[in-house]
Amino acid sequence: MLILGSTYFLTAFCAHSQESTGRLSVAPAPAASLAAATTPAPTPTQPPAAKAPEPTSNVVDAPLPEIANQPKVITPSQTSSPDGPRGPRDGRWYIGGAGGAMVQQIVENGSVTAIGQVPLQQEDSGQLGAYAALKVGYDFAIRDVQLAFGGPTPMRTAMELELNYMGCSEKQDVYPQGGANVGLETFNLTAYSAILNGLIKFEDLPITPYFGGGVGASVLYVTSHKLSVNGNVNGTDTDYITNTASANNVCLALQAIVGIERQIYQNLSIFIEYRFLAYMDPQFAFGNEQTPLGANGIGGSNSSSDFIANQIISSGLKWSF
Repeated sequence: MLILGSTYFLTAFCAHSQESTGRLSVAPAPAASLAAATTPAPTPTQPPAAKAPEPTSNVVDAPLPEIANQPKVITPSQTSSPDGPRGPRDGRWYIGGAGGAMVQQIVENGSVTAIGQVPLQQEDSGQLGAYAALKVGYDFAIRDVQLAFGGPTPMRTAMELELNYMGCSEKQDVYPQGGANVGLETFNLTAYSAILNGLIKFEDLPITPYFGGGVGASVLYVTSHKLSVNGNVNGTDTDYITNTASANNVCLALQAIVGIERQIYQNLSIFIEYRFLAYMDPQFAFGNEQTPLGANGIGGSNSSSDFIANQIISSGLKWSF
């Protein structure tokens, strides 16, 4: 009986302990903690994103068409005038060609001497001659230059290399110092020159005037030279004819230029020029044989002068690029 009571007591105690253990629960959290658990945490403040740059374009808006009372659009590479754009202002290369005539030849302190005879002075010549030239140059950009009078003047400078030819058949009277004409000197002159020119041009005008000068070298060829004398030379009756001979000489060439230019089609222009072309200190020796009185085609002569100047008028075409 005692054993059964003990067994019942232990069984009941264990069952009560398991029931108490199964009903064990955790106390609920405070209301504040519950609210905090259910509310999401605020997101940290971030700076606004940078705005993406707007796309750019290489396309340039074309100028609007001209309308009445609207100013004309002048680009930096053009000159202006009351009628609108006139032409390029920037620098440009050009080539050109010209042809013309030598209208007068001037001999300064010229003399010719037959070997063994009295020196004779040379007269100027009025014979016509032929002239031709090729040139290549560069027109520099236009600049407004303030002159001593008036407002700023659009001007352009240019440099050019000129290769020219001049040929003529000359007949020059000869005379003793202080005397009258006693004879004639005849010869053919051919000259080839290379000259570097500098020019100044006045722009923004219907016709472009310009002036300048040049310096270079010339090769002169004299052929078929002959000196014929028949007259009184310093109180002596003199009669002789030298032989027909040739000679050549290299000398300094100087020239002055005045001209006008006019554009006739896009980059093509026509020009007219006057030039004063001088061959400095030419010296020629036409043999060294003695020239006796009464000689006919016998004996040599010498010729010299301070300069031989040629007045030339020419015209031509010029292509700019």
